[in-house]
Amino acid sequence: MEIKLEDKIEVSESLTDAEPDESTKPAVPKPSICKRCSVRVIFNKSNGIQIKEGFDQQYKLLEESPEAFNLISDDTLSTLAPDLRSRPDNTCYLCAGILQNSTIRTLMNKCKVLLSEYECVGSVGVTFSNIDLLNVRSFLCGVGGIKLQIKTIFKWLMAEELSQFLGCPKVVQNASKADDQDLMVNIEVRLDNDEFMWMCRPPLEWDVFNFSQGKFKSARLEDALARAKYEDIKAYLKLPGRAVQFSISVLANTTFVGGRYTKMARNMSQTPWLKQDGLLIAGNIEDILCKPLQKAFRADEARMHSAGREDIDVRMLGTGRPFYVQLTNVRKFPTEAMLDELQVVINKQSAHVKCYKLTPVTKSETELVKQGQEEKQKEYRCIIKAENEVTDEMISNLNSVENLDLEQKTPLRVLHRRSPLTRTKRIIKVKARALTREEVEVSCKHDMKLTESLNKRLVVAEVTSEAGTYIKEFVHGDFNRTVPNVGTIMGNRCDMLQLDVVNLSMVWPPERDGTKEDVAEDK
Repeated sequence: MEIKLEDKIEVSESLTDAEPDESTKPAVPKPSICKRCSVRVIFNKSNGIQIKEGFDQQYKLLEESPEAFNLISDDTLSTLAPDLRSRPDNTCYLCAGILQNSTIRTLMNKCKVLLSEYECVGSVGVTFSNIDLLNVRSFLCGVGGIKLQIKTIFKWLMAEELSQFLGCPKVVQNASKADDQDLMVNIEVRLDNDEFMWMCRPPLEWDVFNFSQGKFKSARLEDALARAKYEDIKAYLKLPGRAVQFSISVLANTTFVGGRYTKMARNMSQTPWLKQDGLLIAGNIEDILCKPLQKAFRADEARMHSAGREDIDVRMLGTGRPFYVQLTNVRKFPTEAMLDELQVVINKQSAHVKCYKLTPVTKSETELVKQGQEEKQKEYRCIIKAENEVTDEMISNLNSVENLDLEQKTPLRVLHRRSPLTRTKRIIKVKARALTREEVEVSCKHDMKLTESLNKRLVVAEVTSEAGTYIKEFVHGDFNRTVPNVGTIMGNRCDMLQLDVVNLSMVWPPERDGTKEDVAEDK
């Protein structure tokens, strides 16, 4: 929409109240408004200014012919005190100076101080709180409803300059709902100024506030304004003696790093463990993975989440277990290159735990890990000890298992921390064979007495099961709390000697262009 010369009007005249009886109405001042509010009023019905490009175009046209409008100059506000304690006389009475360059500059300087400790920011967003009162004020000043709200323009101005300061390529317009923003800057209009509160609130007798929804009823407000007399609204044409006050806070969005890990030790827990004497057991996967990430990205806290967990005496082999680390309030945001370097450092520091495919992930993507914990198939390798000699028929019976449903009561070993329920789980298939005497001898470290005792009683089985199946209990039966079990299938009581997780069938981290190819070696 272009501004034509014949269409130019005095903005101040369009913003003053008009009473039918001119003889009884006192002289109405002609307050000025800033250039940005002028665009909001003049082009109120234009859909073009609802987007940033359209607004910028009209604002530029307005700047090129300011003599046609009763506008205040933003340049005269350069002497405004940095703390915004005093209000200059030439303050826009529609936005209370919020959209004027002096306010934007002052707030930007304060934001830059707060943002100076953050590095490698990928995206930034701006929220503006408690500004709805000024939108209501446009009604009270006789302008009526303005489509383009103050906070929309304010966020356009602040977000663009903040992104340039931080050197980040992405500006999140709807910062309060964005999933993958790095930083959110919240600028809040402080409501401790009673005078400011008063100048923005309609009279209580108008009954235009919906307390259940926490907002004003626009239709009822317009109706009340149509019936209002000049004396009812003239007080709103003035501004408070002090400038509008603000508070600024910067919040780093929770950052997530995804990957997979393997564990080669049979005496290491996934999370910190306390012994009976209250002392912490040395070494756990969470500390090995989280502490380097927390230190590197200067986070307040780091917590690991994984797709299930293995027992302290179970190894995690194959391509590893999917996991992600939740980093709270980081000061340095992770990039692919940083995580590649950090992965090498972590893997050198630990002989038993290795991590792979470290990559930044979003909050919504982390839901895949939770789903995989409950829905995906898992593959195990078990060393089973039978009470009696194992025959070919027993092995054949075990290998015939396919899509076998189990009824599993909560195992006794976890009953202290799990609900006493009966769960139905499925064994997809079993592939088993008896160990040869040579394999038994090696397993017994050439102890001939032990070898003779265990010969023809050891079985290695590869079990594919539904996620959430208690494999140890499937083997030994847990005093018949899991039925059927390997013992009932073979007709030979069994116990578990060793257990390894060899595969979790889920895609993690999410595949993208240039997905990392490094995976763990199956040992």
